[in-house]
Amino acid sequence: MLLAAFFGALGAESSLAQAVGYHNVVCPPGFSIIAVHVQTANNTIGSLLNKFVAGGAAGPFEGVEIYKWNGATFDTDTGDNEHSGTPTGWDKNGVITLNPGEAAWFNNNRSTNFILTFAGTILQGSLTNEIPGPNQFSMLGSIVPQAGDLVTNLGLTNYNDGDQVYLFNPFTQQYSVYNVNKTLGSAGYLSQWDLPGDPQLQVGQGFWYHTSASGGSINWVRNFMINQ
Repeated sequence: MLLAAFFGALGAESSLAQAVGYHNVVCPPGFSIIAVHVQTANNTIGSLLNKFVAGGAAGPFEGVEIYKWNGATFDTDTGDNEHSGTPTGWDKNGVITLNPGEAAWFNNNRSTNFILTFAGTILQGSLTNEIPGPNQFSMLGSIVPQAGDLVTNLGLTNYNDGDQVYLFNPFTQQYSVYNVNKTLGSAGYLSQWDLPGDPQLQVGQGFWYHTSASGGSINWVRNFMINQ
């Protein structure tokens, strides 16, 4: 998949050594599950979403919230340029990381859409996203900035029977659940999914993944080049 639109604005260099670009994520009012597909110096929220305003004035991220699942509970932070006193404008200084392949909740407290822009280096080569199991929930995203079918386009083919994907629609604030059913499935990749079939992802969209009680951990591996 060519990513000309993604890289064009920054005049990106699309060699294996480095490819630099950006992607946008539209977050309507309420909750969205966001994913970042770029690598920066540290991928902290404080650097990815740093709009510090001097003088203690309200910043552009005032009141928005980040919730990142750590396997047991949520790590949280709130945009608070007016009162936080931190150099990033976040209550806890924006130390939560959001690396390529990870996802988190973003709570937009505005009445209009919030457009997030993430810029950095796009990872290439052999890339692995580790999905823990059995019976574990993870918040995930594609490591690379591609949209499409989670299985056939984004390469997650080694799932366990009984695994589940939960896609959250930020515009309706509702979940769609996708179930792997290798025995009785009738839709999707190799007819191994219950209806409606394989999950479809957008760039910047994260999701919940649940490994089945009888399954194990998974390595979601991509061999990715910008010009493929």
